Amino acid sequence: MTGNTQRPDKTVLLPLDGSRESMAAVPVARALAALSKATLHIVHVAEPRAPLEDLRTRLGLTAEDLAGVVLDSLPGPAGEAIVRLAHERGSELIVMTLHRGASARESGLGSVAEAVLAHSSSPLLLVPPAATPPAWALQEVLLPQDGTPESAAIIKPAVELASRAGAKLLVLHVAVNHATPSSEAGAMSTPRYVDQPQHEWPSWAQEFIERVSALCDCRDLDMRFFMGHGEAGAEIARVARAQHADLIVLPWHGGQLSPRRAPILKSLFHDLPAPVLILRCGEAARALARE
Repeated sequence: MTGNTQRPDKTVLLPLDGSRESMAAVPVARALAALSKATLHIVHVAEPRAPLEDLRTRLGLTAEDLAGVVLDSLPGPAGEAIVRLAHERGSELIVMTLHRGASARESGLGSVAEAVLAHSSSPLLLVPPAATPPAWALQEVLLPQDGTPESAAIIKPAVELASRAGAKLLVLHVAVNHATPSSEAGAMSTPRYVDQPQHEWPSWAQEFIERVSALCDCRDLDMRFFMGHGEAGAEIARVARAQHADLIVLPWHGGQLSPRRAPILKSLFHDLPAPVLILRCGEAARALARE
């Protein structure tokens, strides 16, 4: 346990506020730091800044929790401090618990998580506030796809993360009757007719496999395909529960969560069945895919 005195090669940043709910993120952050061969960096933001010697008790951490961990205390505001530290450390990932209750905004996020999502260039992983098993492991990765360049941009990092973990990749397309396929560069054609999936679904799955094979080595990856129907956020949550997904991976352009933006993310924030990894569509979002 040390202060922030030297930048490690890779870090996973875990902000904790001392609440019981925030501890749900600890097993997930520790597992993903080990998977990325990164140092787990726990930070507590408070005004006034808490003395390092008091943090273990204040945060409810055990000696086992702190083994091999960097522990930091920073002055607030919390969102700004977390974003600044993640930038300074070049963090591979920020892991936070999704807080419920009075602090939640229209988006379903608390003010701190909303600020981090809006302003940090690091991938953000949000964990449901329910207790997480101490031995949490990444075994089932759910990757929703809608055929847009945004969802296609996160195929490679999601595939490589699943490959490193030896996890199954569950590919979900939520179909909408007579949806107009995207014509943007990078778009992937999707089945248009929910009532006739047998005609288009096999070719879509094959196209997905071919695209993944062109992006990276997926010969040992166990991929399974699912077609859902209805509202995308609710269907992603349903499939995640039914398939016992350990992680959902979704794209994000960055910026503020205005009332009309990101309806799928907001739907999941209000009913999150598993940790959700939010990757920016640009190069900075693909840090988890790099060795």
